[in-house]
Amino acid sequence: MIKMIQTLFLIITVICMTACATTSRPALSMDYSESARILYKDAVRRFDRERWTEAQNMFSEVKAQYPYSKYAPLSELRIADCAFELGSHAEAAVGYQHFLKLYPTHPEAQYAAFRKGESYYAQIPADWFLSPPSYEKDQTATKDARAALGHFLKSYTNSPHTKAAKEMYEEVEAALVRHEMYVASFYLRRNKKKAAAVRLESVERQYPNSPVIPDAMFLKAITLLAIGKDADAVKTFKQIILMFEDHAQAQRARKYLKALAARQGN
Repeated sequence: MIKMIQTLFLIITVICMTACATTSRPALSMDYSESARILYKDAVRRFDRERWTEAQNMFSEVKAQYPYSKYAPLSELRIADCAFELGSHAEAAVGYQHFLKLYPTHPEAQYAAFRKGESYYAQIPADWFLSPPSYEKDQTATKDARAALGHFLKSYTNSPHTKAAKEMYEEVEAALVRHEMYVASFYLRRNKKKAAAVRLESVERQYPNSPVIPDAMFLKAITLLAIGKDADAVKTFKQIILMFEDHAQAQRARKYLKALAARQGN
């Protein structure tokens, strides 16, 4: 009888312990999520007050302490935001790329993709009166910005950041065309006219929609004249007029065609 009572007591004890454990799990889960939320919101407040270093440290804490909460990926993104605001644009670009690699389908992926392009854009050399023009400098960041912004525009057509991305993309392409024109002009100054013509030919293929293309095409046309390819030059002048009727280079192209026609008439 005593053994039966002891066995029954043991069974009741096990059932009670199991029930307690089961009922305590939601509480633990709620505590975990709520703690993550509180720490994340505190970090956001510091970010909004432009206390970016403090915010960055707190977002890192969220990632470390609550890696399975929904605030972990958000903190990953905000850490990159903090780096951007602190002027560490290269670090920010790496952070946004890391977020996209880890969470490619996250609702904030389109934001991360845009900010990645913006981070590269922020690294593009600026014009300053005591330094050489930006088109004479290294264009690595410019090319990275073009690639990142181009990918964003193709991947996220209805993003609220589309307009800003398009504007940056146009500026980036214009900068790259100016650089190619600078290189071509460098060749021309050293009497490497064929190399200049080849360089300018590739510009039209690589950046057909750049607003600076009429300038590149005109430089290509006069370079073709310089190497004796008058027929190709005439063709290029006519293309400028056809494609960019009201552009200043179209007006110049008309004058060149008129002069060439007069020369041939004589």
